[in-house]
Amino acid sequence: MGLTAVGPAAADPGEPSSLEAALLPVVTGQMAKMGIPGLIVSVQTPDRGSWQAALGVSDIATGAPMDVADHVRIGSITKSLTATVILQLAQEGRLRLDDPLAPYFPGVQTNQATIRQALQLTSGIADYTTAAFLNALADAPKSVWSPSELVGLIADEPPMFAAGNGWYYSNTNYVMLGIVAEQVTGQPLGRLIAERIFTPLAMTGCSFPDAADAAIPDPSSRGYMLSTTWDRPPTPPAPLPGLVDVTAFNPSWAAGAGQAICTVADLAVWGRALATGELLDPDMQAQRLTYYPTGDPHAKYGLGIVNINGLVGHNGEISGYMSQTARRESDGTVIVVLSNLMIAPDLTEPATAISELISRAIPPNP
Repeated sequence: MGLTAVGPAAADPGEPSSLEAALLPVVTGQMAKMGIPGLIVSVQTPDRGSWQAALGVSDIATGAPMDVADHVRIGSITKSLTATVILQLAQEGRLRLDDPLAPYFPGVQTNQATIRQALQLTSGIADYTTAAFLNALADAPKSVWSPSELVGLIADEPPMFAAGNGWYYSNTNYVMLGIVAEQVTGQPLGRLIAERIFTPLAMTGCSFPDAADAAIPDPSSRGYMLSTTWDRPPTPPAPLPGLVDVTAFNPSWAAGAGQAICTVADLAVWGRALATGELLDPDMQAQRLTYYPTGDPHAKYGLGIVNINGLVGHNGEISGYMSQTARRESDGTVIVVLSNLMIAPDLTEPATAISELISRAIPPNP
């Protein structure tokens, strides 16, 4: 549901006459290469101004254009929201990051892992989002899942490795963390995220819908996949298969790992707040930014945050959509990319690849 880095490459250090002149050809060229129907981009720099654009179409059936106000599902960027709630609860003394998960999940194989290890994806707990699970979503796209049902799918599964001795992008970790937050507070995760993040940061276009609610607020973009088979092989450049509209797939299968909805403006706010620790005290933010290697030399993972080639934030994919929000650590540039195509024909993640190309095209000023 996220996290695939692109290796760095040389960039022209010459300062562009405008962000649009520097970035529009890069972005539209990559859109064409990947076959992306629609894209929304926001770039905010400390010294070259800002650029925001909606490109392509939000609905291939009607030809309706993308709109910068469009709402989209943000997939695993939700992990950064769930993590923030957990870190705030730790600040408040309502839990400890090194508490074991086991007391919260009787009867579930938790691998003697801690809350911190779940946040960092080093718990070794099995992932319920197997290829078989994800491929089966198309058979029952309106299915409503509860977080406890999702955790139950792996209750008896053996661990992947000893807790703390490896890293794996298991979505089970963040479904569990959402349940932990609910048990500690007695409040639903969506309300906690709204009250603790969306409201104080005035992220008015964001929501964490109830499990039974598969709607996206207006205005919104449709979401597409080249196939509902998640483990498909790469597709040749031509001819491409037709796009499949998966907008109505219920996102409850992602829960605290990927259920949220946002706009590009709100994710620009969140990208900056996430990377700078606006909602945490300095010690807790320092813990958040303590990274573990992912096996990809270009990416390392903290506590609900990822650093990909110096872009610090989070990315995410979910049925029909792929998004990334990040702040460049070298100069504070915030880059947000929202795609209404989940995965490109070559299996590249569109928003992550385009965010990297944007960062290369406008390198930090010396």
